[in-house]
Amino acid sequence: MVANATAADYFDFCNVTIIYTHPGWDDAVTLITYLPARWNGRFLALGGGGMVAGGEALLLIQPTITLVLGRGFAVSTTDGGHPSDLDAGVDVNPPWVFKSPGNIDLAMLANFASRSLHDMAVLGKNLTRRAYGRAPERSYFFGESTGGMQGHMLAQRYPADFDGIVAAKPAINWARFFFANVWAKLTMDTAGAYPTRCELDALSAAAVAACDELDGLRDGVVSRADLCAFDPRTLAGETFDCAGAPATFSNISVQVAHATYEGPRGPAGEFRWYGFGKDVGLDANGTGPAALTCPEDGAGGPCSAAAFHMSDLWLRYFYAKDPSLNLTEITPARFDDLFLAAVNEYESVIGAADPDLSRFRRAGGKMLSWHGMADQLVPVNGSVQYYDRVLALDPRAADYYRLFLAPGADHAGAGITVSDEARLDYIMDWVERGAANQTLRAAGMTGLGDMAERDICMYPMVQHYRGGSATLPSSFTCV
Repeated sequence: MVANATAADYFDFCNVTIIYTHPGWDDAVTLITYLPARWNGRFLALGGGGMVAGGEALLLIQPTITLVLGRGFAVSTTDGGHPSDLDAGVDVNPPWVFKSPGNIDLAMLANFASRSLHDMAVLGKNLTRRAYGRAPERSYFFGESTGGMQGHMLAQRYPADFDGIVAAKPAINWARFFFANVWAKLTMDTAGAYPTRCELDALSAAAVAACDELDGLRDGVVSRADLCAFDPRTLAGETFDCAGAPATFSNISVQVAHATYEGPRGPAGEFRWYGFGKDVGLDANGTGPAALTCPEDGAGGPCSAAAFHMSDLWLRYFYAKDPSLNLTEITPARFDDLFLAAVNEYESVIGAADPDLSRFRRAGGKMLSWHGMADQLVPVNGSVQYYDRVLALDPRAADYYRLFLAPGADHAGAGITVSDEARLDYIMDWVERGAANQTLRAAGMTGLGDMAERDICMYPMVQHYRGGSATLPSSFTCV
């Protein structure tokens, strides 16, 4: 073992790094395990993000290292045999995708999707046992986004690996939701017309204004999305204020907003996947699901449609198997063909949406998932649909799997969100004491800029204002 205090010299721990391979796979997977001097008797595995399965770069991010080492967990993370630096998480030209031109390296994809996660559990817990002379009393997995997908994958395929799983804003339905991220772009490119940022920002504000008070309170947060019937198309031709000057909503602006909310559809209007919540910022300064690329200060021509980098990567490399593909040139028919082919080819590999959790239940596992309702990257209704499918198979699934929806919270952590500490405390209390509340305490900023605390409701309950200070959780109830 090598003593290592990288990025946290006030923690006393050993860093054990293992590089291993699977026979015939031509891979090299790196597993990193931190073993603290003051061990709490528990093992915790960390998930990844973007196209990063995990790795030391994610582990060393503050406050993650304080969360795990500060509490005395033995902790493991795996790079899945892929680059593990943070830049690799946004790499639009990953070197590992193809075994040969046009042929996906299925072994590397399997490592990313599931195999290396199971290896991490087996090897990490074994290293922990050897280091301390006894096996961990409890084992946990903690992840969000890609890590949330990984958590669901573990519950579905390796149900005995962990006692408790935290799988936040999960990127499940992997083969489907990337198409939602470029549906607005397809709408713009097909029409050959592009709105202004002013239009999309004003439409975003109009959507929130229309649905904000459906929970009984005006706070810039849409809590009752189930009651929100806002249709942006009714605003075509209406006047709005753009930086102090009058402007008019164009047809393309309201069509783009509608497409973003509705989600991908087939040639005859067939449902393909969910759109985004009406409280999502459509452009959000180039980060939303209808993101624009605009010249600075309006010089050099009109805006164009941008693409979420992960969607761009998967459509070009994995779905079309053509890195040179220009998404701007994709027709609606080609888009639909790619969608259907992607579901057929990748759903079973990386979908992480098998609703049968019976083996996880029998193993005694518990899984907590939460998803921000204003998530601008992974449509929240994908999580809702999955949970509904689980409940359809097992109406008592809440005994071991719970979903919480956070009004106003986005994918990057803005809004009123649940802290890492709160999620970890919840799963530990559930696993170790059998205590499972029907709410999660969250804190953050409302849409009006006020700091507030709220209790996030367990699905299918929703948050509703009952009177009192909008900053206090006691002013809200779950209905």
